Amino acid sequence: MTNTFFISSYEKIIIERFHICSWEFNTNVTLLEFGCEINKTSIEKKDKLNLSLYIPWLTKDTIVIDLYKQLSSTENSRFIFNDSVNGTDMLDGGVNKAGIIHRFKDRAALCILPVNFNVQSNQLDIDVDLKPYNTSEKPNIYFRFCIKLKGKHISTRKLGINKSTIIYDVKVNEKRNIPVSQSEAFRDKEICHIETCFCFNILPNRYDIVFPDSSLKNVRTLEHSSFNQYLGEIIDIPKDELMVVFNKKSENFNFFSIYTQERIGPAQFAAAILINVICGILLFIPSYRKSYSPEMKLSEVWYNFPLEIYISFTIAILSVAYFLWPKIIFYLKKISFGKK
Repeated sequence: MTNTFFISSYEKIIIERFHICSWEFNTNVTLLEFGCEINKTSIEKKDKLNLSLYIPWLTKDTIVIDLYKQLSSTENSRFIFNDSVNGTDMLDGGVNKAGIIHRFKDRAALCILPVNFNVQSNQLDIDVDLKPYNTSEKPNIYFRFCIKLKGKHISTRKLGINKSTIIYDVKVNEKRNIPVSQSEAFRDKEICHIETCFCFNILPNRYDIVFPDSSLKNVRTLEHSSFNQYLGEIIDIPKDELMVVFNKKSENFNFFSIYTQERIGPAQFAAAILINVICGILLFIPSYRKSYSPEMKLSEVWYNFPLEIYISFTIAILSVAYFLWPKIIFYLKKISFGKK
């Protein structure tokens, strides 16, 4: 999939931190999170914030979920922002619907706000109500949401006989990549200034990084319990199967990396056995036919094979079934999971 994103507005907006977090599982479900921390000077004397996020593969029926509920939890925000939360103030007197302010130990306070979406083809319009925010102190604001896809991968995937490859190529606000078809749409808008962009790729840990992005910060095993508490209502997060690759840039926001997985496994062994048996039989048939006088017709060979040939076929079929059975079970579970 093409992953060139643009975030824009009709006004000048400064984004201090822009988060992209891609989730790719062993199923046909993919999740993509976007998070935005807006500098407080960009929203002075405003009652509403309007942004547009260009996503080339977005369709009107795409599922978009606001993550305000998740981040209003002190425990989730402590984990996501990697800092202890010393206190939380609600902007609506305890109802917890209009927004909250988290006061962190080592970083500045942050106002988490809910957002509304208008999903269009290739574009997501984001509306943030700032009236509750204007009744309190004025820290930076933050919102976060996720896009849930079925049957699609955010990465480019190449499947080979003995190796699988995953390629991530993510670009943010690269003006030279604005599609010609979108030139008119961007004419009256201003692409938001981003100070720092964070890109997280979460993918199966059986892959090796063969070409890391130059902005790579760290690679770690996914903290299952914390992420499951954070996103467990939205998607089933498998345990001990995923890793997190973290990249960070302060300019030229393009992230490119390649991951591979060697596939010398049951499927390859099963194919080798089957090919070996078939080739052996094909080499045997000509000499077998000529042993009869007159020479046996090819259509009659199957009915006159010696018992050993049928035994070889049986062993080959059973061997293939033995090696492929775990794969068959896995894909049956994958199909079942995708229907949820």
